[in-house]
Formats: sequence, structure tokens, C-alpha cells
Amino acid sequence: MVLFLLICLVFILASVLVFRKSAVRHPYANGIQLAITISALATVCLAQNYTQSLFPEANDGLGVSNAVAYWIIGEDGWSKEKFKAYFENSAYLTFLLILAYPAVLAAEAKRKKS
Repeated sequence: MVLFLLICLVFILASVLVFRKSAVRHPYANGIQLAITISALATVCLAQNYTQSLFPEANDGLGVSNAVAYWIIGEDGWSKEKFKAYFENSAYLTFLLILAYPAVLAAEAKRKKS
């Protein structure tokens, strides 16, 4: 999970720097939009993995059902509870990013006016 988060963070920070150098309006808000997109994708993948784990007999046991979920969860200690915890934490992070977007956009707009 740490590697996935680190790669996403570096990608988003690099994108914000490119946005700033390219004189894109609201580069930080665009960075938050990118983070929301990545986080939402991860949440969907983790949700699919969690719901898949609810029926282990249909899947020949418990396993990670997609590559993104595998990058996040890894190979250690698979359980329904762990899958649910990862999904819930990802959903909370996505929700927080969605809440942060208007605040960042407003702060950027206010800073540009002054």
C-alpha cells in the first residue's frame, strides 16, 4: 500500500508542477481533481475486491480479484475484514478529497484576485 500511495503522490505532485509551469488555471485544484480520479478508481477496485471476497466458494477461495487491489493490499494476511478496511479507508479518502476540492479551488481563486 505504501508503494502505491507513494507512486500516486509523486505523480500528482509532478502533475501540479507541470500545471504550474504551463500556466494552467488553478493548478492545485487540478491536482486535487487528479487525486480524486485516482482515489475513486482505487475505491472501485477495492469495492469489487471486497464484494468478490464475500463469496469465496464462487472464486475457489479468498483472493485479490484485480491488479489495482493487489498493488494496494499486497500479499500479506488476506481476510474479508482486511479487504473491507482497505475499501472503507479508500472511500473515506475519496470523500475527503471531494470535500477539499472546493476549498482548494476557492483559495486559488482568492489568491489570484489579490
